Amino acid sequence: MTDSIINSICNTCSCNDEQAKEYLDDEVRNLRDLQELGDLRSSDIEVACDNLGVEYDYIEYFIGVLCF
Repeated sequence: MTDSIINSICNTCSCNDEQAKEYLDDEVRNLRDLQELGDLRSSDIEVACDNLGVEYDYIEYFIGVLCF
């Protein structure tokens, strides 16, 4: 699923794979920070999708990343 989200980010942000991975890593890092603070809300994951320009179908990706 990581390749799929990277491709979607590339398409919406008009960037290369490396930049898309950096954008994704930044969003995941932000969500993990919120999780560690006990302040993570479902709307934060929606905001991450919006920031990356991807569909909410990728919410499951972020949940999976945050649970492991």
